Amino acid sequence: MSQEAKQQYLAERYGDAGSSSDVRRKKAKKKHDDLMIRDEEHVWFEHAAHEAPPAVQETAPRASTSTGWHAIGPSTSEKQDHVPMVPASRPQAGLLSREQLRAQREARKAAEEAASREAPVAEPAVPQETVYRDAQGRRIDLQEEELRMREEEELRARKEAEKKEWNRGLVQRREEAQRLAMLQQASTDSVSRYEDDARWNDARRGQMHWDDPAQAFLSRHSRGRRIVRPVYEGPAPPPNRFGIKPGYRWDGVDRSNGFERKYLVSLNNAQRTKAEFHAWSAEDM
Repeated sequence: MSQEAKQQYLAERYGDAGSSSDVRRKKAKKKHDDLMIRDEEHVWFEHAAHEAPPAVQETAPRASTSTGWHAIGPSTSEKQDHVPMVPASRPQAGLLSREQLRAQREARKAAEEAASREAPVAEPAVPQETVYRDAQGRRIDLQEEELRMREEEELRARKEAEKKEWNRGLVQRREEAQRLAMLQQASTDSVSRYEDDARWNDARRGQMHWDDPAQAFLSRHSRGRRIVRPVYEGPAPPPNRFGIKPGYRWDGVDRSNGFERKYLVSLNNAQRTKAEFHAWSAEDM
């Protein structure tokens, strides 16, 4: 570097370095013992102003290719492209006329309608089917399960009806058939009854009453006689403790070992003795 360039550099940075007065002033200042602090902030700022600013290169961040993650669905930028831009209209301040208010309301309504028309139509949600399983984890079809339960209920009802039918005898079945026939006949008859109704009169005459004095010799009653279990009608049998009557085929001969007779005799003797003791004790009263 030449001497002139050096002097010029010093003059620009530190003032006029070539003057003798400045040299003498610096030498005089060196004689001071106190510490002097010089503010050089403006010097650094001037130096920074002359220098060119560093160039900054902006680069977009690069995604790492080492990760194994992949995005699912459309990107956010694509979704944002479909969002309609609604112009922001700031309401006017101050007093407004009726026409201005109507214009603002119509503009706001038109903007909302345009936004609703441009908005994408959401697809209807597909209803999901509920899966039912039993205790073992097997899948259950509700329709098949309901059909199976209905068949089981019908089978159970049919078995109950058959069981009731099996428990009934011939007499109950005959009476049930007669009752159904009477109901069928009654459904075709009229409600009114007259004295010349032959079928009704025969039905009334055929009824048996316990206090009817003619039931012993009327032939029609003998045809409808009820079956009665036969009983013993001979001489009086010997008594017993339980009051059991002999069978209707008994010939009147006592073939027992005599225990019942002896027991009753001893019981009667005890009662008679008790009565005599009571009478003897109360004789003097």
